[in-house]
Amino acid sequence: MSAMRWTTPQDTGRLVAYSLVAAVLLIFVVFLPATGALDVPPIASSLGTTLEATVVDVSGRTTQVTSHGTVVSDRVVLRLDGGEEVSVDRQYVEGDVGRFDVTAGDRVLVSRQEGATEGRGYLIVDRVRRAPLALMALSFGALVLAVGGRRGVWSLVGLVASMLVIVRFIVPAILAGGDPVTVSIVGSLVVMMTTLTIAHGISRVTAVALAGTAVSLLLTGALAAGGIRFAALTGVASDEAAQLQVLAPGIDVHGLLLAGIIVGALGVLDDVTTTQASTVFELKRAGARLGRRQLYLRGMNVGRDHIAATVNTLMLAYAGAALPLLMILASQPEPVGMLINRDNLATEVVRTLVGSIGIVAAVPVTTALAALVAGGETPDPDSEAAEPLGEGRSSAQTEF
Repeated sequence: MSAMRWTTPQDTGRLVAYSLVAAVLLIFVVFLPATGALDVPPIASSLGTTLEATVVDVSGRTTQVTSHGTVVSDRVVLRLDGGEEVSVDRQYVEGDVGRFDVTAGDRVLVSRQEGATEGRGYLIVDRVRRAPLALMALSFGALVLAVGGRRGVWSLVGLVASMLVIVRFIVPAILAGGDPVTVSIVGSLVVMMTTLTIAHGISRVTAVALAGTAVSLLLTGALAAGGIRFAALTGVASDEAAQLQVLAPGIDVHGLLLAGIIVGALGVLDDVTTTQASTVFELKRAGARLGRRQLYLRGMNVGRDHIAATVNTLMLAYAGAALPLLMILASQPEPVGMLINRDNLATEVVRTLVGSIGIVAAVPVTTALAALVAGGETPDPDSEAAEPLGEGRSSAQTEF
């Protein structure tokens, strides 16, 4: 039987720090939602009630060539999960986006309108995809564990914690009428504190990375607010934002756009600040006589290489997400100088530029903070290494 013994002041401090992080996470993902403060009534949907069903049979398929294309008609017999069988008469243009062929045994989502009767009021709206998504998620988790080992475990824990903060706090708080900017900054700080601590442990490296990320995050928020106002963006450039404005008109779309920029930049900021902080402290361990100025200059040498990679990463991520939009705009006869004025394209440009500026600024800010802390102390290799939960304890500290 194993037992963990916290025998030194440093051990006690780490235990307190881990306890505080756990308490903050519980407050935002468990206790605060439990109070009902974030409860909002479901937004009414024009699609009616959505049910799951299994395709029993597809019959009566006919085609008719028209000026609009080949029109397909068929009747699909469905067995709803409650056991009831209904028939759905479908008619659609072959190859139409959003339409799909079904065969017996397929699992589908069915929308039932109020007052639905046999053959009427039911609509097949999508497929049930839980099984393939679950399989892909399990494969991802298995790969992370196989490659990352124990650190992979804690990286997955950090990922789950991040998703819980977004789903249980950020999204409900904005829907409940909270200011999107304030909510996103608070939620991002909670995510940052939780994930950095879980993944990298309690150490001065983690503390510096947290401080650097917080400063850079606030700077990114300020730049995003100024960029949105300066470029006069509407905040409803995407179909999702426009639909949300119709369904929940009380939400500040400008603030929501700003919140999306802040949350989107957080992941890359995490990586940059952690790398820079670790680099400076490793330099201090390798050369104990290095002063703050030398630590900063040498850390920036590494940081400049990191900037090139991360800025390109962020740009490619945004470009990949907006690829259909870019293709639509590229097919237009207007020149690039004209297209850039379009709200949807300008939004992506501002999003990329603001996020990139925040990342670039994070390098000197974090490097300076790390040099300030590391340069004034005598390095202790045993205590300075970041120590994720459950790792790296010496035999004197842990008894097995």
